[in-house]
Amino acid sequence: MLSLRVGQVGLACLCALAAGLLSSCATTLPLEDSEIATVDRIADPGGGFEEVPLWEDPGIDVYVADDLPPELGEIIQETLEVASEEWGLYWPVEYWILGVNEAAGMQLVTKFCERREELAQWNFDDCMEREAGSEQHSMIEYQQLGAEALDAGEPFGTAGWNGAPDWGIHRFASTQPWGLTGNMGIPGDEDLKTLLHEYWHAVQNSFIPTLDHGVRDDLMGPVWFVEGSAEYMAQYGHRKLASEGRLPSVPEGDWPFTFESQMENKLVTVDEAFSGECEGRDLVSIESYEDPCSYLGYELGAWAIAYLAYLSGPDILLEEFHPIVADLGWREAFEEVAGNSLEDFSAEFMLFMDQSTEERLEILNVE
Repeated sequence: MLSLRVGQVGLACLCALAAGLLSSCATTLPLEDSEIATVDRIADPGGGFEEVPLWEDPGIDVYVADDLPPELGEIIQETLEVASEEWGLYWPVEYWILGVNEAAGMQLVTKFCERREELAQWNFDDCMEREAGSEQHSMIEYQQLGAEALDAGEPFGTAGWNGAPDWGIHRFASTQPWGLTGNMGIPGDEDLKTLLHEYWHAVQNSFIPTLDHGVRDDLMGPVWFVEGSAEYMAQYGHRKLASEGRLPSVPEGDWPFTFESQMENKLVTVDEAFSGECEGRDLVSIESYEDPCSYLGYELGAWAIAYLAYLSGPDILLEEFHPIVADLGWREAFEEVAGNSLEDFSAEFMLFMDQSTEERLEILNVE
């Protein structure tokens, strides 16, 4: 999950896991035989197996609240399709975008719950009780947060991968993307980068064949890796896709959005943190979302992945790490692709982070 305030990544978490959504829903999908390529038997929390369909031709569906312009959905759809072409599309994707109007938000939540009942994934009333209720990370909360941001005139937004492996889909939800709707001077590219960040969480989760929450957490890795890799891949991916002319045109906003400036901003945040509230911390200590320094998972973590990409190439995660993580475990898989122990990698990386800003920025031009 990613929260944004004035172009800066803030503290957030994978809200599906935090909210326990995976345990609240049914585990079968009533699909037509023609829609199913095969059935994957994956371990369930009880030690047995769940049958989750693998799709022969998974698609991407974008759902936009009625108070948002229809072309917003087209931009998001195009960006997600480009991301899937670049990184792969493993399960069907549902991306739900809430605006600021309460009635429109409730209408979209209702549509979501109707879809869940239609697919026999979740009882409609149970779905509405949670997703239209006051529980943290409910779907309607995205509308409420957007409305609060608009009232306060603050460019705050949040988006998240909210599951759901037990449904065989990637489900996302988002507050109103201020840049894409031309609000508050935010560059639209900030929102495109956020889409890429969230989509990378789908990539991460697609390689983990279990419904056991604890095992999934372990295989996803510490927060510096989960969020750092999503953030770096989004930033690097945005630069690559934009340079190839594959991203849609969006409002420019009030400041330039570039890979280098974004990564340099992260260095400022990291350096300030290490001279203040997070003094004495290192990469491997940033493990959980509950840590008051967990925001460094996004900033320091992104630079750790940039450093790994500098050493091993920008495709190291997709081509080498994720295909082996389920078999080896997170630590073993990381050490395999890094060619070093986790502790030695961290120590070497922290020495790198002691260099000047100019010296650190030099490693970004990896091909």
